[in-house]
Order: sequence, then C-alpha cells, then structure tokens
Amino acid sequence: MSRAAPQRADVRRDEILDASERIFAKKGYHATGIADIASELGLGHGTFYRYFKNKHDIALQVFDRLVLRFGEVGLAEPPDASNSLEDYRTQTRCIVLRWLALGEEKPHVLRFLHEQGLIIDSERLSSMVEAYVVYTQRFLKNGVTKGFLRPDLDIRATAEMLVALIFEGTRRAIADPDADARRRWAEAGVALMFDGVAAR
Repeated sequence: MSRAAPQRADVRRDEILDASERIFAKKGYHATGIADIASELGLGHGTFYRYFKNKHDIALQVFDRLVLRFGEVGLAEPPDASNSLEDYRTQTRCIVLRWLALGEEKPHVLRFLHEQGLIIDSERLSSMVEAYVVYTQRFLKNGVTKGFLRPDLDIRATAEMLVALIFEGTRRAIADPDADARRRWAEAGVALMFDGVAAR
C-alpha cells in the first residue's frame, strides 16, 4: 500500500471527526444518527464503517480529540514559572483568554464538552476535570512554596473551586453572543480569583 493511501485515510477520518463534532454539538448525541454525519460529508454508510465501529465509537474519539485540544489550551503554562502574584495573575489571564478564543473560534467544541461530555462518557469527563485540578494544584503549591500565596491555603479545595469557576464560567460565556460580555466575564473571573470582592 502506498503512503498516499494511509494519508488519504487519515484525512477522511479527520473530516468525519470534524463533522461529527459539529453535529453532536448542534443536535446532541442521542438525536444524531450515522446518517446525519454521512450526509453532511456526502458519504455512504459503508464508508463511515471503514473508520468507526458505531456512533459511540466516533463520539468517544471526538471526545478524546477535544481533550487533547483543551490540554493544548489550558495546560500550556508551566506551573512553576511564576515568581510573584502578578506573574501568576498573568498566567491565569492567558489561560482564560485562550479558552475564550477557542470558544469564539470553534464554539461547537466547548458546547460539545459542556452539553455532551457527561452523556457520552462521564468517567472520561471526570478524568479530564481531575487532570485540570491536579494541574491547578501545582500552580497553587508553587505560589505557597515561593511565598506569594498564603501558607494556610487549602490547595486541593482551592484548585477544585478554581476549575469549577473556569468550566462553569466558560459554559456561560460561550452561550453569550456578545464578545464584549465574554471578555468582561474573563476579567471579572480573574479579578475575583486574585482580588476577591471586599472593599480595599
């Protein structure tokens, strides 16, 4: 078999995954059929089954591909790089703005995660959230160790709360068609994390 044949197969497989992402996000996992995905690409059912076993198989592969994409966005900052609160604030703002940029560029990606992830595989979704919590703990531990975060910080609970804020915040933000409102959310979230709500 020539090298061109596997490359064509990879391209076709990615096309099917791209279409599936969009359709699952738009119609929902249960309402989407193989026929919807095949029709979007002008494929016959037989072609689809050369690449995937069934609808659940493709949904899992879409989910796994999205997890990698979220990792590229959210896990790009080195947790031990900050040496001051301002450094950490800058890192946090970069992560949040990358999430929003992903949502603006490909809104169906975050919609798929928030609306279909639990339906498709709750354990996979929990594992992804846990990975973010563990990653966030490393930022917090760095801050406590270097002295720019308070020494009595409950690192685990705080990491869980911050991840919950980011995930729920991005869910709400992508639902808002107003780009300025989404950016205000990002700034308010970062300000809440670092400044709290008390008057100074």
